[in-house]
Amino acid sequence: MVKPFFIGLAGGSGSGKTTLAQSLHSYLGIEKATIFCLDWYYNDIQQQLKSADGSVNFDHPHALDQQLLITHLELLKQGQELTVPVYDFGTHQRLKLTKRISTRQLVLIEGLHVLSLEPVRQILDLKVYIDLPDDIRFIRRLLRDQTERGRSLEAVINQYLTTTRPMHLEWVAPSRQFADVVVSAQDPVSKMAQMVLDRIQQSG
Repeated sequence: MVKPFFIGLAGGSGSGKTTLAQSLHSYLGIEKATIFCLDWYYNDIQQQLKSADGSVNFDHPHALDQQLLITHLELLKQGQELTVPVYDFGTHQRLKLTKRISTRQLVLIEGLHVLSLEPVRQILDLKVYIDLPDDIRFIRRLLRDQTERGRSLEAVINQYLTTTRPMHLEWVAPSRQFADVVVSAQDPVSKMAQMVLDRIQQSG
């Protein structure tokens, strides 16, 4: 079996990581590519570290089950099929339901901390950072969290100001320096995808 080529897609919340991953996956096809999401690896709410007021910082890397995440990435790199967790953002818990994924020639790894976590970064063959102004990212996040995750306007704004924005400045934005290619989400997703595909081709 040919060793899979790992492509990391990082960027701030609302930058379009999932959209770009899906676009690349659609272009490459299910026989050639698969998607792997860091969001699957959030710890259950019961295992999350809590601040003095009982709140949880879901935007910090420690909100992820990093040990399981790295183990699964290493197994996927070896060509093994995985049983991965399914996370419910409404309840902040893993479901009993799991899903199976198999490695492919190209593995699209997307998530907030793809480039800020060194063990993840070290396993990547191509590192991509998606750039987008903060105001546009916030609007996208607000609409997504209200429509897809059932959160109130007040809750979304409070989380953005107390954890999402500070963690972006501390962890995500600095990880841009590790990218092999930076794409702008103000461009059409087709243009971003083509830039990534060009870099994949250049990598052999």
